[in-house]
Amino acid sequence: MTTRQRTTTASDLAQSTVPGRSRTTLVAAALTVSAAAVASVLLWHPWPVRDRFGYGDIAPIRDAMWGAIVIDALAFAVVGLCLSIVVCGLARTRGAVWATVGAVVTTLGGIALAMGEFGFAALSWYATDTDAVSVAEGTKLLDYSVDHPEHGLVVQMAGFLFFTVGSILLLVALMRARSVPLWLPITSIVLIVAQFTPVPGRVLDFVQAAFMALLVVLAWMFHRETSAR
Repeated sequence: MTTRQRTTTASDLAQSTVPGRSRTTLVAAALTVSAAAVASVLLWHPWPVRDRFGYGDIAPIRDAMWGAIVIDALAFAVVGLCLSIVVCGLARTRGAVWATVGAVVTTLGGIALAMGEFGFAALSWYATDTDAVSVAEGTKLLDYSVDHPEHGLVVQMAGFLFFTVGSILLLVALMRARSVPLWLPITSIVLIVAQFTPVPGRVLDFVQAAFMALLVVLAWMFHRETSAR
């Protein structure tokens, strides 16, 4: 007796290219949790005033600052990756090129930002540990790292720039795809641009937290769209 093999059809191949619900749910959940983590750290704000990296600013909060930056760094890396996946899933035809380029730039930016953040967090924690180095030596080390940022802070700054540019490209992809309401990418771009305006530090924290909140909304829309498919 012979067994007749079923011929693979185009519809079978098309269905196999649609991500499984469990995987899309995992991506949406990861984006939601990571964006919420970044927003929470911004609202918590356990670090000193922005762009102040002196010994006296960091030493009193060294433990809280280290923990917060580790959470923020990990979350940013996940946000960069998952945001890219979400937008590529929502911009399959129109806006696909924008989504692809934006995904590469955003992912690289999120990883570089995480690397730079953690590097400075580790350096500043050890430099302010009086059991390891004196206050004078720790102060000198921190001052040297700020005066020579090419092996540390530059990575973080470049990562933030890449993440920002990549996010704008992804949002443009969403606008072209029309797969989400236009108010979402437009408002997100406005918040991104607002980060570069001369606003007080705490206001900037709230602006960035609001952008992360919109990413949570985007994750929900992605989950709803893929579930409907």
